[in-house]
Amino acid sequence: MEKKEKISQKISRELLAMIEEGKFPPGSKLPTEMELSARFGVSRVPIREALSVLKAMGIITSQQGGGSYVEDIQPFSLIQHLNIHGGSAEGIKYLFEMRQILEPQAAYLAALRRTPEDLENMHKVLKLLEDDLSSDDKTGAESDFEFHRALIQATHNPVMIQTMESLSSLYKSALAITLKQNIGLKRKREIVYKEHQNIVLAIEAEEPELARVQCSIHLKNAEKKLFLLFNDDEGIE
Repeated sequence: MEKKEKISQKISRELLAMIEEGKFPPGSKLPTEMELSARFGVSRVPIREALSVLKAMGIITSQQGGGSYVEDIQPFSLIQHLNIHGGSAEGIKYLFEMRQILEPQAAYLAALRRTPEDLENMHKVLKLLEDDLSSDDKTGAESDFEFHRALIQATHNPVMIQTMESLSSLYKSALAITLKQNIGLKRKREIVYKEHQNIVLAIEAEEPELARVQCSIHLKNAEKKLFLLFNDDEGIE
């Protein structure tokens, strides 16, 4: 049976369409929750949920004094749009397919092209990831994202780098959901760190095929966790 779309998802999708059509241009203030409630004929609860999704995507921000304001939308807004079509679970799955294409090849290229500065940066974010994963209350999502950003930057491929930056909001949202499942599970967090470390060591050793394999292993293990996550909770928001 096809899963029925939540009211908040429908509102998020319609608001994003309005933003992309220029009805709410960058820098403009969105109507208040009360005004949006009247416009869509719903209570303020789904309005708040819809706005939260757009904030997580980086489409809108809250400013001092109240109200939500439209950000300057980057290219690839269509890809970011996936985050609210059918729910975040579907968006995460689509993003993961993209990661499987992009990151192993990025690891391969990084092993060929990395500079001493690239290696220094990768070791720096790897240490941040280790510290976060050693904490009892941190997901490690931010440092994990910075690690993969450093990996892509080490390719020195401007198209890859821009692709990563354009996907950053969806990427961070996905990591926040998936890594949250590992809080309190010390062994799983140690494995996640080791997988990242193995990628860095292969890049440092200038072993492109090994770097590709290590990255593929990491993504394969992440894929298994996603499968369990979506089967345990198909209603992830």
